[in-house]
Amino acid sequence: MTIDISRRSFVKTLALGAGAVAGTGLFPSASRAAGELVAATYPGAFEESHRKILLPAARRATGGEIVLTPVLGSEQVAKTAAASSHPPYDVLLLDEGPMLEAIPRGLFAPFPVEKAPHDAELGAPFRSRGFGPTVTVQLIGIAYNPKKITTPPTSWLDLWKPEYKGRVGIPHMESSLGTTFMVEVAKLKGGSEKNLAPAFAALEDLLPNVGAVAPNPGAVGTLFQQGQIDIAPFYFNNTKLIAAKDVDVAFVRPESGLVLVRTSMHVAKNTEMLDRAIAYVDAALAADVQEKLQAAPYYLVPTNAKTPFSAEIAEVVGGGADALLKNAIPDWATINASRGDWLKEFATVVRS
Repeated sequence: MTIDISRRSFVKTLALGAGAVAGTGLFPSASRAAGELVAATYPGAFEESHRKILLPAARRATGGEIVLTPVLGSEQVAKTAAASSHPPYDVLLLDEGPMLEAIPRGLFAPFPVEKAPHDAELGAPFRSRGFGPTVTVQLIGIAYNPKKITTPPTSWLDLWKPEYKGRVGIPHMESSLGTTFMVEVAKLKGGSEKNLAPAFAALEDLLPNVGAVAPNPGAVGTLFQQGQIDIAPFYFNNTKLIAAKDVDVAFVRPESGLVLVRTSMHVAKNTEMLDRAIAYVDAALAADVQEKLQAAPYYLVPTNAKTPFSAEIAEVVGGGADALLKNAIPDWATINASRGDWLKEFATVVRS
């Protein structure tokens, strides 16, 4: 087991070298210039697509300069809570888990839909309900190297196959990706979103197969690029992005279905740029912007009902918006109640 421990430690250095933890607090952030709107995004595919497609549209909509800051959701919440009177971000981008942690802390300004006309164009499950709207839905399935694994996997439990010894990557539970993977394993093993004990028992059995534990989703892509792993839970859009960079990787929907992570944008309470922040979010909802964001190589699932799914997204989803919502949507309120304890247990298991 020593080699696995060594490899799991190594991936943290690997991820740092690849820039996967931009915005994790390891580097000091630049002071905000007067008049700048600061918008958070996620490192990796989100940052790349937002810089190329969203920023030009948002600058036109807001009429000013915008600084895009790559930072994970849990850190956005922590930093905003620590400086809520002068928030470090005017706009936050959050998955449901960190979003539900932020709401009781009072970190969001109410979202005035009358100032965001594109909100009404969204599918009903994605519109603002007082706070920010859902700007995309991330699809979680299994990524694998088709040159090394010639028969595509069909189940999360395929990661336990003995032929994958030392070749499996798993994301840390700090991320939505890692948490949803553990929840899906728990369900397949008789557990639930309230009971991850079967998943932790299975994780111990998986350790001989684990080549690396990725500290964040961006590091999963780096591991594929470096040839350190051949199979892992991963996001569809991230898989497609690294595949476009000539990485040998493909994506498959497990037979139990995809896992959906709804990603929303929120205006920070006490921002000094309220109207511009609202305009930024509304720009992300526009049909033409979402049409570009769902195109190759980014594949961000649109939530604007005026933007039909591309052929590639429809294929992996199995249809349109109705088919999308038939996949698993985690109960983050239930998960968050125990997530702190589960993070400690996860860290203990992967170090064993």
